[in-house]
Amino acid sequence: MNRLIRMSVLASGSTGNATYVESDKGSLLVDAGLTGKKMEELFSKIDKNIQDLNGILVTHEH
Repeated sequence: MNRLIRMSVLASGSTGNATYVESDKGSLLVDAGLTGKKMEELFSKIDKNIQDLNGILVTHEH
């Protein structure tokens, strides 16, 4: 059985990291190192709504 996983790196660097991961089972945001407003802007660029996330994985704190 093949499963497609889509990953979009929304931000990477000293200002913050965020990666969107999606499969047929749901969606996940890995890290959310930017402001809520900026995250919504980045989600709109990949035609996604941040409200539809199934979860958020935070890998570390600052």
